[in-house]
Amino acid sequence: MSGWDDMTPSAYEEVWAYATYDTTTTGTNDEVVMINGRAGNSLWRYDSPSFSGVSIHASYVQAASAASENDHGDVNSYTDFGIQIAPEMVEGLSIGYATAEVDESATISNDESTLWIKYTNGPISVGYQASDVDGQTATQDDEATLMSISYAVTDDLSISYGTAEVDLGSSTTDQESKGFSASYTMGGVSISVAMNETDNIGGQTGAAYDVEGYDLNVAFAF
Repeated sequence: MSGWDDMTPSAYEEVWAYATYDTTTTGTNDEVVMINGRAGNSLWRYDSPSFSGVSIHASYVQAASAASENDHGDVNSYTDFGIQIAPEMVEGLSIGYATAEVDESATISNDESTLWIKYTNGPISVGYQASDVDGQTATQDDEATLMSISYAVTDDLSISYGTAEVDLGSSTTDQESKGFSASYTMGGVSISVAMNETDNIGGQTGAAYDVEGYDLNVAFAF
């Protein structure tokens, strides 16, 4: 789930990256909400070889690590499973599905799932992804919809644009992200840029929860 939280095509970064809300009262950071299972240093992951375009994927976190990693406080171990299909009869098409159960406490257990489809034809790639959380109550039910398109202008230059919307059960206001990415390679030099913005972080309203983020990366290969 964490590795597949955003499988839509991008020239550089996800559209919801780099947008962080800084709470002035506590000084802590609240990241944008995404449906992405669990991740961390103690996670075990398996990726099978591809058999006629079909591969199986899984990850696992033991209970002790799940309870402490990234302050999640999960009470049980975490496991997720996924399958990816790239049918040989349809070149450029890939489809994936993953599911997980997250036991946040003795009384709160959330089922997460994601389904994505991506298609590449020549220089153009398009992608669509739908994720959801099925919680114990309506306020714990979340849904996310992601879409993007990327275009390889030349062998060296690629650009992309995408959107991500999260419908939070705990709020009547959707969290909305959009962003533009570009990457350019010339010899041993690679330049990548992302310009993103997220409105209503965590389903909260007000100018303080509308955030823009930018990233410029330059790499040299000697």
